Amino acid sequence: MPTSCCTLWRSVWLPRAVTAIALVVGLPLFLRSPPWCDITLYQMAARNMLNGGVHYQGVFDTNLPGFVWVITAIQWVFGPSTFAVRVVDVLIVLGVVLLIDRLAKWGGATLAARWWAFAGAAMLYPFTVEMAHAQRDTWMALPGLAAVALRVRRTISAEKPTGEVPAGVCFRRSLLEGLLWGAAVWVKPHIVLMASAVWVLTVRRLASEHPRPWRAVGSDLLGNLLGGLIVGLAGLGWLVGSGAWGPFIDVFTNWNPNYLQMAWTELDDRMRLQLNWYPPWSLWLIPTVPLALLSVLDAAPWASRTSATSATQGGPVGRWLPGWLWDKQASADARFVRGVMGGLYLVWAGQAFFIQRGFQYVHMTETLLMLGIWASHRWAWSALVILWAFVTSGWWIIADSNPDMKQHLETMEEQTRTQYIYRHPITNMDRVALWPTCWRTDLTDAERYALWDKLRLHPLHEAVISWEELAEVAEFLRGQGVTDGEVIAWFDSPHAVYLMMDVDPGIRFMHVFTAMSIGADGRQKVMAELATKTRARFVINDLEWVSLGFTGDVRRAMLGPPRNPPEELLPLYSPYQTDFPFNQPTVFRSGNGQGRYIVHRIVTREHDPPAIHAIYSASASIHCGVVSRRDP
Repeated sequence: MPTSCCTLWRSVWLPRAVTAIALVVGLPLFLRSPPWCDITLYQMAARNMLNGGVHYQGVFDTNLPGFVWVITAIQWVFGPSTFAVRVVDVLIVLGVVLLIDRLAKWGGATLAARWWAFAGAAMLYPFTVEMAHAQRDTWMALPGLAAVALRVRRTISAEKPTGEVPAGVCFRRSLLEGLLWGAAVWVKPHIVLMASAVWVLTVRRLASEHPRPWRAVGSDLLGNLLGGLIVGLAGLGWLVGSGAWGPFIDVFTNWNPNYLQMAWTELDDRMRLQLNWYPPWSLWLIPTVPLALLSVLDAAPWASRTSATSATQGGPVGRWLPGWLWDKQASADARFVRGVMGGLYLVWAGQAFFIQRGFQYVHMTETLLMLGIWASHRWAWSALVILWAFVTSGWWIIADSNPDMKQHLETMEEQTRTQYIYRHPITNMDRVALWPTCWRTDLTDAERYALWDKLRLHPLHEAVISWEELAEVAEFLRGQGVTDGEVIAWFDSPHAVYLMMDVDPGIRFMHVFTAMSIGADGRQKVMAELATKTRARFVINDLEWVSLGFTGDVRRAMLGPPRNPPEELLPLYSPYQTDFPFNQPTVFRSGNGQGRYIVHRIVTREHDPPAIHAIYSASASIHCGVVSRRDP
């Protein structure tokens, strides 16, 4: 066991206190925080299904429908409540953390190390930006980690190393794992990679407990595949029975191949941001990757349970590393669990980086797994990160009353500042001052929108919703007698207006900009569908999209006051004055004519000139509030 940790770090009560403070302060603020535009998209999808609509046809979605099913169930029980979604999200994340903790305990974690992992999770998740909350990558982890825990337990719970488990019992256990993996696949198919890695890491040990190992391997694989197939067929039955099969095939054959290609073009951006997703936690990817790899080697997953248990000098790695660095006394079972956790972490982090797009939420489960791996090795690294965060936050608190110091911090390069001089939101007293309001159960819609705008942690850009301004747009449209299908929310953030007004969308695309960015013909597809929407009377424009990636005077001109108020509600400068929707008559602008949302009356749905596609294709990529610049 490492002996260099100070006694304070070995305390159980200190991380318990940190956890309690973080949850007491953070959870009310978290539960009352605004929804990210992905949540509002799926709330619209749930509304469409509950009203008898067809998924993919009524609301465009590039993903499998598992997440929509869960959101629809929540909405069916509680109504269109963001608070309810966030409560379910907390429960799911709690389940993920508890499953990781169970694996860490089997891997030899001490009680203090486990509590430091809990403290790390409590200081991380409730205080991340809204993009990271209630996302498919975290929700698919719950059934996935449950399958991992069931499988790992099978490898360490036999009373005798050579004890035979009846074939029927083995098959039923594998079938249950397959059912769980199958459920996770419907939430997000990337979980197949993690399932495959866990199966490869554990199958040798499972098979070695049986007198006919190859037959055991076949039975185990058949059970896993059959369980996944059962869930898969059930989902396919829903697609066919609900009428969504045709639109589903259209999305997955005509849209998704191009969407996947976008991930490869953004690899350089992801490389730049890889250590900055969750400051300062993401920096610890650097020591955790070799730790995970060494854990896999030390577990010797290629060895049978009997040979691994007979080893008396630790695993292949533990024999050579010093005792202050590596737990040489860990049992073969503990080393094996650490190896499974290490392999799972490597695959999870690898697919998030190489396969998925550069969004913050895809890295949440990998970060929580990182805390569990530390705990399994009895390391209190979470204490170091928390201490680091509070020291750097202290500098910001001092800078609040020291103008010179604050100017120095704010003029530092942005990525350096966020990585190394991170200010934890728990030290933001203006935000914490909203804590009592979060307990109110009688908030009006206007008060709730104002609270959402104040609680927002994500930097403002085109995917972030300005709730009070959008409520002004909704009020204007109500005054115009808008009904189902008569308003189109353009770009990505304004579509929440459909929920505010409880009306059907004028076009099936919620994230319009995302749809236009999918492939060389994405914009043409969107414009072709727009041309068929003859009922639509109004379109909502968003100047945050226009100004995305621009800085200085150019950005101020794009967001600035109207040119000749009140006759002309567009800003002083717009590079797209001849393009839809800028070429439509303007009838309203939020923020007393100075805000980001502009309403146009639709008089024509003509296609844009061919050159406009190049402008949209060159638009900025959105990553965790960090935007790739584009030329003015």
